[in-house]
Amino acid sequence: MRIAIVGAGPAGSHLAHQLSQAGGQVLLFDAHEPWEKPCGGGVTSKALHEFPFLQAPDAPKQMVSALRLITAQQRELTVTPSKEFAIFSRAEMARLMRQRALDAGAQLHCERIEKTEFSGGQWQLATPKQKFTADFLIGADGASSVIRRRVGVRFTDDDFAYALGWRVQMPADRRITHVDIQYLGDLAGYIWLFPRTDHISYGIATGYRAAPPAVLKARLLDYIKTQQPDVAAEIAASATPSTPRAQFYGAMIPALSLPRWNSLKVSNPKDAWALVGDAAGFVDPITGEGIYYALKSAELLAQSLMTNVADYETRWRDTFGGELRRAAELEEHFYHGRFAGQPLIERMVQFAKHHRGVRDVLKDLVAGEQGYVGLKTRLLKSVWRVV
Repeated sequence: MRIAIVGAGPAGSHLAHQLSQAGGQVLLFDAHEPWEKPCGGGVTSKALHEFPFLQAPDAPKQMVSALRLITAQQRELTVTPSKEFAIFSRAEMARLMRQRALDAGAQLHCERIEKTEFSGGQWQLATPKQKFTADFLIGADGASSVIRRRVGVRFTDDDFAYALGWRVQMPADRRITHVDIQYLGDLAGYIWLFPRTDHISYGIATGYRAAPPAVLKARLLDYIKTQQPDVAAEIAASATPSTPRAQFYGAMIPALSLPRWNSLKVSNPKDAWALVGDAAGFVDPITGEGIYYALKSAELLAQSLMTNVADYETRWRDTFGGELRRAAELEEHFYHGRFAGQPLIERMVQFAKHHRGVRDVLKDLVAGEQGYVGLKTRLLKSVWRVV
């Protein structure tokens, strides 16, 4: 079987590696060299365990052992998971994973797919320079996936979040080994500080069009002032979004609504196509974490293509679909719900500061060991003990 994968990020490259190792003929397409994707780059300890190649010495990463939660009312809690998690430069991760795919036998074409057409049981693909045929087409081309639209899967504004931020040079006199998450209070989202190997990723994310970009920039700058006031002043004084020390970014992130999860179809065996990773919308609607789901969906699709591709829909729903659907169900309550007269996040941090059981729940949630299914029951049991 000849398989065309459009997009050589984590999902596409991992899928190309898996299929090539199994003897498939894989064409991998991406018009871009590896680049710094606008996100934190966090990989949970669960993902590190399931995908050991991410732990290899040639996979540059910043290991992190603490996460500081900051509420809108400035309550703080430092969570220390039992196992470290990793922050990757997305450019370095892309290089690593593309090379793994090439080493396994995949053919990489650094070209843009301009045309796709399915006829006679095969896909016809055209780049500006060449034409290709394939038996199966896979969209792994990210949140704004062209392939997703071409195969007829439609997302609306309600299915996206928006993120913006700056990548800032790591201070020479300071090494940061913790992550900051500061919740916004009035908006469903948060500000982040993620330290990478040679720079810091500062960002803010909330629902698409929930607030104007200028408002989000101002709120993120207020936070950066608490960390690197000189950089914040440089950004504020600049006539352009980027400065010599701070590279600006903005991006859409899938954050599928509950109705979308209920109706989502990310493959069609009859027409020989499937979607993986961000292109399929496989991102946690609460946290925005997508690397684990990119790799896992690639693995599940590879297994299905080698046995029965019709099993892919069942496999992803059974493996992680219920968790992501539950996250969409909980999102509004998580960010805007109230408990005992206070916003839920304020109470969660307040209780966790004084009770080990609640802290343990948060530790497991950060590590990826505690899912959303069953989270409410476990939290209520812990909170009841506090009360």
